[in-house]
Amino acid sequence: LPSRPQESIETMRSRLERSIQMQTLLRAFEARDRNLQESNLGRVNFWSAVNLGVLVVVAFLQVYMLK
Repeated sequence: LPSRPQESIETMRSRLERSIQMQTLLRAFEARDRNLQESNLGRVNFWSAVNLGVLVVVAFLQVYMLK
């Protein structure tokens, strides 16, 4: 433990600065991951709609071919 109050204050200040840096880094990672998830969601929704369209077209074609 530091023997002087000034050393204790400096130790706390450096730990606080390190905590702030870590929180900033974690927020940056979170923002990157959120952007990636939103991009993936858009891609999944698009291809799901394409698959649904193909499914409907094939269903109508099958009904038409059976008549």
